[in-house]
Amino acid sequence: MRRCPVSDWVKYQGIGGIVLATTLLAFVSASYAFYTVFSPKTDTALAVGLDLTTYIISGVAGAIWALVIFNIDRFIVSSTGKGDGTEKISWNELQQSAPRLVMAIIIGVCISAPLEIRILKPEIDAQLELEQNEYLAELNQHSEGLIAERKTELIDKMDKTQAGLKERRDYFEARRVEIGKQRRLLELEAEGKTSKGVAGRGPAWRDKKETLDKMETELQTDRSSHEEKAAIFAADIDGWEDELSALAAELATAKESNRRQARHLDGLMKRIHISHEIGGVVPWAILLLLLAVETGPIFFKMMLVSGTYDYMLENSKRVSTARMGIELESQVFLSETGEELRINTFHEVDAVLDEERRRLASEAKLSAAVHKRFQDDIEAEVADGDDYKKYIKPS
Repeated sequence: MRRCPVSDWVKYQGIGGIVLATTLLAFVSASYAFYTVFSPKTDTALAVGLDLTTYIISGVAGAIWALVIFNIDRFIVSSTGKGDGTEKISWNELQQSAPRLVMAIIIGVCISAPLEIRILKPEIDAQLELEQNEYLAELNQHSEGLIAERKTELIDKMDKTQAGLKERRDYFEARRVEIGKQRRLLELEAEGKTSKGVAGRGPAWRDKKETLDKMETELQTDRSSHEEKAAIFAADIDGWEDELSALAAELATAKESNRRQARHLDGLMKRIHISHEIGGVVPWAILLLLLAVETGPIFFKMMLVSGTYDYMLENSKRVSTARMGIELESQVFLSETGEELRINTFHEVDAVLDEERRRLASEAKLSAAVHKRFQDDIEAEVADGDDYKKYIKPS
């Protein structure tokens, strides 16, 4: 590159600058996204402050994400090639660059979303504050309704139980009064002070008195049984009163839980949703801008006219290839379909293969000569004496 004209410097420095700009945007976008996700949700959108710990963690995570995007972008741009060397973008170039364009578009969309909610942060915070308060009011209303329903149920039980107890007490009191009246009449009859004017305690009087005694005994028995049940009902009423007292604390706990739940309505997805609701064309404009920045280097490389750097780079590749003994497209064949096939020739590989073949052939000849000499020596030894018996294996 140092031996090339300034025009080549400008072209490739511009492409590198776009990749660097994308990296910086990815850092800002990811840092804000991580901060939005991990920031403490302790207050409403407009009242929340800056948390230093989350700020540092988000910066580190954003830097790591930016490095990942930088390496992906660098690979996409460096592997795109220079096209056909003309300003025109051909259909073949588009087809070859389609996978890279898809990857660049995905990266652009991921980067643009946090940036748009950061740009629209004041408007989003105002709308989010309103929705958080509305959601809190809705949750509190629901909790109050449940508590009120349970409170009404307990009060109904208490009222019905107390009414039943009062009704039974009134019933026993009426019976007692009636028995008292009958007994007073019976005493007046014994004294002769009734309308009949006859005094005495005859058989009829005794029957009436016996009946009154039975009625009073039954009243005492019923009253005792009622008192036992009334004690049980009183314990139930005390329990219900305790539940009524606990409902206030339960409502306060529910409202605190509702408050935390409403504060957590402050995530990345919710902010993106609000951004698209109130942002109009702004989010789409930011998205298109990021897509242009992200896919720009790919289109620029397809539009670059071949210059000194490209020819020198091609020459350097061919020299390196030639020094390795590789002849590009040295053989041309036609396939059965009539398609032209070009095959590279690897001369160094052929030379090594020939050398290996010669070595193996020489080793084979030497091995055959050694075996022949060994065979001749053994045959001579067997023919000259009786030592041949040592070569015979016992059966």
